[in-house]
Amino acid sequence: MPKSTPLARLQHINNIFHARTSARAVVKAEALAEELGISLRQLRTDMDVLKEKGAPLEYDAVLKGWRYRPGEYFTMVDNIPLTGEDLACLRIAVETLAKVNHLQGFEQLPAVFGKIHRAAKKWLGHEQGAVGKSVYFDPLPRYDGGRHLPFFLEAIDQSRRVEFDYLAFHASTPKKHVFDPWFLRHYDRRWYVGGFSHDPSEQFVRVFPLERIEGVPRIIGYFHDKPPDYDASTYWRHIYGITVPSDRRVERIVIAFTPLQGKYFLSSPFVEPFEVLESGSEQTIIAFDLMINVELVQKLASLGAGIKVLAPDRLVEELRAYLRNALTQYFGADNN
Repeated sequence: MPKSTPLARLQHINNIFHARTSARAVVKAEALAEELGISLRQLRTDMDVLKEKGAPLEYDAVLKGWRYRPGEYFTMVDNIPLTGEDLACLRIAVETLAKVNHLQGFEQLPAVFGKIHRAAKKWLGHEQGAVGKSVYFDPLPRYDGGRHLPFFLEAIDQSRRVEFDYLAFHASTPKKHVFDPWFLRHYDRRWYVGGFSHDPSEQFVRVFPLERIEGVPRIIGYFHDKPPDYDASTYWRHIYGITVPSDRRVERIVIAFTPLQGKYFLSSPFVEPFEVLESGSEQTIIAFDLMINVELVQKLASLGAGIKVLAPDRLVEELRAYLRNALTQYFGADNN
């Protein structure tokens, strides 16, 4: 067998060890060297390189052969060609994906992506250096509720009914809830779990922020009555934020933006899809179909004089009331 390139040979060795999955499946050094067409000395060098790269190689003195430690996986991506543009994208990805290291089981992500980035720089002939020093992000959210994500992911996948203690901001003591979790949702730097609430006063789809679940949530059974026509993507199609109105009424919302605020919206819209009804030097008018909820009112209020709601009248009145209440903090209750 002709000798292969060093990288191809390492990949071949890696594939051979992954093919031996049994705890008693080992590879004799002599047989491995013969299959690769190399000397035992070269094989020892190659295996040392694999160990340096993190391969879980171990020698079984009883079986007198080599294997990967049972249950451990290793792979190499050194044969992936990257351009300078690819590397730039990867630098952003390193910092972006490393932001989820607050989640249980993802603590090692920064180190993992750091390895990928260093390897990419080596492939392109750049010197190794610190990862992402030119890329900066907002401070990490606290994500206290992230500790519950593995539990709810498993419960959703297995259709398990759960029970947990939830402490609302307006309450002094936690309340026990029986709940059928259907989905997880991330919004405004928080994780939420949504599903069917068995509270007799609710009996509808409810969303709970994970950080206010106290103690350890518990599995108490299975649920089999999830609506067959329920689809998470459809459910959230006309929602800005996390609150779903009980009537689920979708309305045509029309907003006039100042020219500057219109440019901000068009470059980074907070709602999609939308329709541009007018775009000129005086104003930009945008229309979209949404349910009116508290998050939408708060978002529009945050844009201040940069926007004016043209329709529907119900949203105009809700926004007026919201802004009027805000002004009482500064001008008192007599403000009109």
